[in-house]
Amino acid sequence: MKGFSKGMVFAATFAVSGFASAAYIGSVSNGNAPGDVSEQTVPGDNDYATRVLGSWTADAPLYNVGSSVDFGHNLKSTTDGPFRLTFTYLGKEASDNNQFWYNNSLIFDKNSTPDDEFSTIFFGSADTFLDFYFQRQSGQQIVNDGTNGSQLVVGVNSGTTTNFNIFEVSEDYFILSFDDGFAKDDNHDDLVIAVRASRVPEPGTLALLGLGLAGLALRRKAKA
Repeated sequence: MKGFSKGMVFAATFAVSGFASAAYIGSVSNGNAPGDVSEQTVPGDNDYATRVLGSWTADAPLYNVGSSVDFGHNLKSTTDGPFRLTFTYLGKEASDNNQFWYNNSLIFDKNSTPDDEFSTIFFGSADTFLDFYFQRQSGQQIVNDGTNGSQLVVGVNSGTTTNFNIFEVSEDYFILSFDDGFAKDDNHDDLVIAVRASRVPEPGTLALLGLGLAGLALRRKAKA
């Protein structure tokens, strides 16, 4: 029994340590114009970075004024599912009720509290757009479908666009910064969302881990 339990503990430890990091999601150009220079970096009036206005998470901002961002990009899966997606509401500057939706379900809006989280399992295939969109108070949707960066705002400030840019914090960790186009400011702080992707243990791995823990318990019982 001692040898068996020792082997199972070793196997379980190996399985857990085998959870190597891997890229599950990535920022991909959608072929639209990359935007003005001011839209390719975080501007000085971005209130998520500067904390001058708005309501934000107490944590320090994950990007700074001048940080490079992806404009005219979308988030896609880079591997076949399943993997876990976790969305975190970082805050907003706008007074309008801008919203964030995933899989046609409302996740965050003006009533959300900074650091609110939503987690789900992604079951799609590689090279698939993540199924989210931002929605302005007017009802206009800015969808993560390859057209981000070309959404014309009608009847507000003619010629402005509503869009979101993407900042890569680290592998599988991104910030989505939404600009609702209302004030023609292009500062991308009207609604700011973080998204992370992480591994979901496979059933076989979980079973192996359970056997290893059971073997460890038996070994301790035998010693008692």
